[in-house]
Amino acid sequence: MSGNDEVNETKLEAFLGGEIRAGHQEELKEITGADAGSIGPIGFNYRIIADLRLKDGNNLYSGANKNDFHIGGIDLKRDVPNIEYTDLRLVESGEPCPSCSKPIDVFKAIELGHIFKLGTKYSEGLGAMFLDENGKENPIIMGSYGIGVERVLACYIEQNNDENGIIWKDPLAPFDIHLLGLNMKKEAVVNESEKIYKTLNDNGFDVLFDDRTNVQAGFKFSDADLIGLPVQIIVGERGLKENQVELKIRATGERMNVKLDELVTKVIELLR
Repeated sequence: MSGNDEVNETKLEAFLGGEIRAGHQEELKEITGADAGSIGPIGFNYRIIADLRLKDGNNLYSGANKNDFHIGGIDLKRDVPNIEYTDLRLVESGEPCPSCSKPIDVFKAIELGHIFKLGTKYSEGLGAMFLDENGKENPIIMGSYGIGVERVLACYIEQNNDENGIIWKDPLAPFDIHLLGLNMKKEAVVNESEKIYKTLNDNGFDVLFDDRTNVQAGFKFSDADLIGLPVQIIVGERGLKENQVELKIRATGERMNVKLDELVTKVIELLR
């Protein structure tokens, strides 16, 4: 490879027709006599495959198969006659498209759906046949199309998150509301939290209730942001003294105090 290029392992596997792995340091030393960084094609008595960008290149430099030594003036056509060439390099952003010459944008992605052509392997085994126009039996050519449920969620999370965790929105949110009882050892907090939980469920909301008694408020807040349900309702002693609870919108971080008798109306307004 050129020194500023990176090998595309998928291309190399396709060319070789099998799996590959990187050589270990001790393997490289045993095979070439040098460590990585000092290896080159001159005097290398094994199969050599090079990227197309190097084809028939000359006046090149490479390692000399001896640590900390390099060779200059290499002419691959002259000095490495049995070299093989194939497309091996990873494409980089900004390079021209081979079809339209416009700059290519390279970015990470998740395979959400896929199509496989299965051919006749399974139809022959199952005896799934059809009659052609001549009345002759032929195996059905099969294909498979699928969208993975887990991949849908993975794609969504990749696109909807911040430094604190996931930001769920309808229709994929596993729950509508995260209810946090801040001090579940206090009877007033327990009673009001359970009452709110029942009321919200009765109104058709899916509620995740954090009723842990051995966890401090800060941990509950962090866990709630990490899980990322659309709305958080925070029940604490201080708020209950004012006959209210705190409501937080996960996506924006906006917080508001809401009277207990107005809570359901406010949640309906936010979520429906």
